[in-house]
Amino acid sequence: MATVPAAAAVRTTPLLLVAVLFGAVGALFASQALWPLTALAVVVAVAVLAGGVWLTGRQGSREL
Repeated sequence: MATVPAAAAVRTTPLLLVAVLFGAVGALFASQALWPLTALAVVVAVAVLAGGVWLTGRQGSREL
């Protein structure tokens, strides 16, 4: 199992919080049957998570 340095975890925590926020907004829109807005919120959440993973990988490879 790979370990994540504490500094990388601190840098990615705000991205995770933003992704969770957009996931919650997506759930709210889904409950109101606002499907286009739901799709947009989910796409933003996935993009934020993917960006965080990408940044963590880039910073991790730079430290090696």
